This record gives sequence, C-alpha cells and structure tokens, in this order.
Amino acid sequence: MPSVKDLGKRLKSVTSTSKITKAMKMVAASKLKHAEVAMVKARPFSASAKGLLGSFITPTEEDKVEKSVLLAISSDKGLCGGLNARVVKEIKLGLAAAEETGMETELLIVGSKARDGLMRTHAKVVSVGFDEVYQGPITFSLASFLAEQMLATPAEEYSILYNKFQSVISFEVQKLSIKGPEVLGDSGALDEFEFEGDKTDILANLYQFNLACSVYGCLLENVTSEQASRMSAMDSASNNAADMIQKLQLQYNRLRQAKITTELTEIVAGAESV
Repeated sequence: MPSVKDLGKRLKSVTSTSKITKAMKMVAASKLKHAEVAMVKARPFSASAKGLLGSFITPTEEDKVEKSVLLAISSDKGLCGGLNARVVKEIKLGLAAAEETGMETELLIVGSKARDGLMRTHAKVVSVGFDEVYQGPITFSLASFLAEQMLATPAEEYSILYNKFQSVISFEVQKLSIKGPEVLGDSGALDEFEFEGDKTDILANLYQFNLACSVYGCLLENVTSEQASRMSAMDSASNNAADMIQKLQLQYNRLRQAKITTELTEIVAGAESV
C-alpha cells in the first residue's frame, strides 16, 4: 500500500501532466484553425488542376502496372493518436498486395513517424525519406520538389497515401493514384485545343503541375488531420488525468485521515495510561 508521501508525489506528477496536455490541446486547436483555412483554400486549386487531365490519367482496373511509385505522407511528431499507425498499416497492406501481383513498388516517405514504423519489418523497401518537412509552412515549392522526386523514377503509376480530413474527430487514410506521363502521348489528350509550342512539352509540364497540385493538397489534408488528431488525443489525455487526479485525491485524503486518526488514538491511549 502506498504511503501518504508517495501518493502526494504521484498526485503532483499527474497534475503537472494534466497542465501540459491542456496546453498542448490549446496549441493544437490554434494550429488546426490555420491549417484548416489553408486546406479549404487549396481544395479548389487542386481539384481544378485534376479536372483538366483527370479523364486521361485516372487509373482503371484494366490497366496493367509493373512498377509504381508511392509517396506516403505521415508526420514528424507523435502524440496524435493513431494517425501515423493507420498510414503504416495501409503501406504494409499495399506492399503485400503488390508482392502478390508481382508489381514493383518504390516507396517514398514524408515524415519520420511512418519511416520509424516500417524500419523493423520493411526497412529495405523504403527508398527515400523526407524528414523535417513540417519545420516551415506547407508551400507549393515543397510540393513541386516532392513531385520531382516521384517523377525521377519512371513508372506506370504514381500514388499518394495520406490522411484526408473530414471533421475534427473524423479522418481516413486515402490513396490517390494517377497514371504515368506517357499515357498523355497515346490518348490524344487535349487534341481539341491549339498549343503555342511543342504539345509534348506542354502536356509534360501540365502533368507535373497536376501531380504537384495533388501533392500540395494531400500535404495540407494530412497536416490538418494531424492537428485535429492531436487536439482530440490531448483532450482525452486531459480528461483521463482529471479522473486520475480525482481518484488519487480521494485515496490521499482517506490515507491521510487514517494516519491522523491513528496518531490521535495513540496520543489518547498514552494520556490514559499516565
């Protein structure tokens, strides 16, 4: 049975932890507001770029893919619930499915948490990891750089795995896939338009721009989901700490009262014996 001193130390420790989780919840709520505003503004931008080439580059079940490039987006920081664990789980399922069909997959990871989750079982599969991506704001230049890294490896399909934000308490892992850039040269894409310059170069630039827009939108969706998940996790941690403080306080008071009663009984017994 713990002593009064031990209970007092534990009560003080849990109280300090509760203050930290409450502060982290407030910080996450503030960051969530800014992230959600940026995400909402970027959604029409990403959708408009995709709408131009979507009918030509959207994969179908009939497509045969021998090699694919997967960009998995996670976070650099923890304490955000199961956000990164879900991404790691989907990566493992996707790699297992690709291995069954004989498809070669090159894996690029944004954020250290998904990489750490794969090191024990799938370390050889990770081709490139991008850490400290979230040190500054999410910009289109960053998305363009990631798109260039994806296109550096020729493939029939390029995919982005990310957490799509739905609400403060709801988000889900989604996979956005597009065909390789070679499909634009064979599909008669945008033949109804006139181009100033070489059409092949323009379509290649449009493809890269579309991929960069998709990466940009997915990054913002994932950042918003991360802050929402962290806010919910810290709120739950604060509630659990409050419940634990209440139980510890009750146990502390009972033990302290029992000790006081024992001491008073000993004093009274000693006085009567005199």
